[in-house]
Amino acid sequence: MIEEELIRLRRHFHKYAEPAWMEFLTTAKIIEELKNYNLDLYYGKEIYFNKRMGLPEKSILESYKNSISISNIEKKEEILDSYTGLIAVLDTKKIGPNIGFRFDIDANELCESNSLGHLPNILNFSSKNSFAMHACGHDAHMSIGIELAKILASNIKKLKGKIIFIFQPAEEGVRGAYSLMNNPIIDKLDYLAGMHIGMDVKSGEIGVGSHGFLATKKIDIIFKGKASHAGASPEKGHNALLAASSAVLNFNSLAQHSMGEARINVGKLNAGSGRNIIANIAKIEMEIRGENDHIISYLYDGVNRIVEGSAISYGCSYEIEIKGQAPSLISYDEEFIKNLRNYYKEKSYKLVDANLKGSEDIAYLLNEVRKAGGKTVHFILGSNLKDSHHSEEFDINEKDMLRGVDLMVDFVKYIEKIDKIDYERIENENIAYRI
Repeated sequence: MIEEELIRLRRHFHKYAEPAWMEFLTTAKIIEELKNYNLDLYYGKEIYFNKRMGLPEKSILESYKNSISISNIEKKEEILDSYTGLIAVLDTKKIGPNIGFRFDIDANELCESNSLGHLPNILNFSSKNSFAMHACGHDAHMSIGIELAKILASNIKKLKGKIIFIFQPAEEGVRGAYSLMNNPIIDKLDYLAGMHIGMDVKSGEIGVGSHGFLATKKIDIIFKGKASHAGASPEKGHNALLAASSAVLNFNSLAQHSMGEARINVGKLNAGSGRNIIANIAKIEMEIRGENDHIISYLYDGVNRIVEGSAISYGCSYEIEIKGQAPSLISYDEEFIKNLRNYYKEKSYKLVDANLKGSEDIAYLLNEVRKAGGKTVHFILGSNLKDSHHSEEFDINEKDMLRGVDLMVDFVKYIEKIDKIDYERIENENIAYRI
């Protein structure tokens, strides 16, 4: 029954894939699924305490909003204003730990394959939106989160403390987690767990304590020059395309550092208006990644120097805007992770090394809980993938979702087993605590 529900949910979310800050139907569906359970639901503007980075252009948002219909739920207009996502709280009314789970909900900006061998095509649940596809498994993540919330809410009498389910928007482009920072619900977490499906881990295997989180910044750069006739008066123009090209070539000199891994990539460069016109505008969309925050600072400072130098060389002005970012991961509590791994081994899970080899904005949330003295973990849920993450042919092994639910249920059982703090005494004596 649970497996059937997971597949039903996953295929629904896959069919109605929505990219960052446009998860309108997605948010409404999560609310619909959880509203009849013993959960306090928070959504809309009330869960946002920081700036939202990298919002889509208004014309794109309006076009999509006009193409869909959402049921009349509370705060509908706020959701449609890109205050997407949801935090659900299961309050047992018994003193105990605050356990958090985070599940990302956005899709990739990608057109899904129309291949006849692609399972979503065969079973008619491929994305209805040509501009979005769940090519990273977030459809599975939120399906696991919804079923986990339902199971725990149905067993509330066996639990203590609070369990918080964070359905986070805009993970792609690392934009969403930062926006939810400083939320008092999240600030009170004693434990926080995150999870990602796939990531080169096979079906039947799990990783406990993912590592390899790279800090990152997603950057847009605009060079503004002056247009002029390319034949009659080229000297009167200031070529923004050449300024941008110069910058792109020089960026590659930055991608090396003795303190660890460094990455830099220009994914997009658009410039000019015609072949016989000196280009008066150019836009670069790029990213930098680093093994630690020091490397990211080094790369970002270098990008700024190169952009300034290129602008001066070609008589252009420039603007630099961060469209998304995530930090590297603060170290886990080693003893907690060691004991947690032993616990899962005893329960017959097959553990493997969990190397994320990328960037994930859950690092913001994990780091904040660690800074406050809490315990954190990130899992990788193995799944045999049809193709790599972020590809048009991406697909998961749907049977692995049930193991993901079991993994999270067992995490709650473990925390409730090991958590020996006398919360009642602390509350009565007004003592500040952190595990």
